[in-house]
Amino acid sequence: MRAFFFVSLAACVALAVTGYEVQNSTVALPSSLGMTLDVYAPDISSQSNSAKSFPVIWFTTGFGCALPVSLYSKMIAKIVSEGYIVAGVYHAIPGVPAYFKDGQRLHDIMEWGKDNLAAAMANASLNAVPDVVGRSAVMGQSAGNHIAGQALTVGCSVAKAFIMIDPVDGFDPYHIIKSKDLIGPNEKVKFNIPALLLDNGLDPRPANIVSPACAPAKISNDHFYNAWNGPIWNINATAYGHMDCTDNPTGFWSVLCSSDKKTDKDLYRSMLAEAATTFLGALFDNKPANFARLSNADNWKTNVVLKHDLKGKNYSQIKPGCVNVDPTSAILV
Repeated sequence: MRAFFFVSLAACVALAVTGYEVQNSTVALPSSLGMTLDVYAPDISSQSNSAKSFPVIWFTTGFGCALPVSLYSKMIAKIVSEGYIVAGVYHAIPGVPAYFKDGQRLHDIMEWGKDNLAAAMANASLNAVPDVVGRSAVMGQSAGNHIAGQALTVGCSVAKAFIMIDPVDGFDPYHIIKSKDLIGPNEKVKFNIPALLLDNGLDPRPANIVSPACAPAKISNDHFYNAWNGPIWNINATAYGHMDCTDNPTGFWSVLCSSDKKTDKDLYRSMLAEAATTFLGALFDNKPANFARLSNADNWKTNVVLKHDLKGKNYSQIKPGCVNVDPTSAILV
């Protein structure tokens, strides 16, 4: 199974998609940061405006960063083709989940990225220029959101928006160990940041009678939505499952996570990418009217259930940014 998980990423493979062509490469991190960084970026070699910079999405993979970024290459390529850099973080040789330590590592990687990501990408022959300080977001899938949330608990660093794909909290799916949760009982998260939560109808459904659901209802999705401080939108694609965002969800993953073999997975990946870029475009391109698309079911080509909580703000008042919250004030009322 480990051989399946940890396929190495080929350097600078061009992926043909609509919009920008996409390059990807493993980018060197200091060994002290303890993670592997795979970057997918627009290929601007044929562009006339080579000075343009691109927003950065710091992406943490499923199973607590145990999965290689390449497992999500189809979804990521759709996002990158729209003019974004995805900097994916994971453990090339994973061990027991270490959410507190990995949250600190992700925070430190973002801090490192302020002065070093551009040069490290250039050294890896990636020609896009990252706007790390001005336009960075975090994005996680499954328990990768636990790590991204822990990173922002340590400190917001450069993050100004959060995209959660099927977020899962806790140390184990049975929730036997509760001391390592990101969100405790009756608590809110310890930061305030605009967020988009993308989940689906099969998330809480076990794939078989033996194993638990890959996103148990008590520690996933609404668990995050209800604990959020900042404005948040939720799009639930009702027909899809927990690993349908990956490149091959109906293979090995269907044993662990519920998935309907009849649904169009590429349509789902496109929906996730479109939702993510619509959300970030509204924030980073100062187009608040685009937020309305996140709340209109007619905009999506698959069945969805939508909700949002703007925390009393109108669209024009919602800005990219993150602040840390005093834990004593982060209690649900």
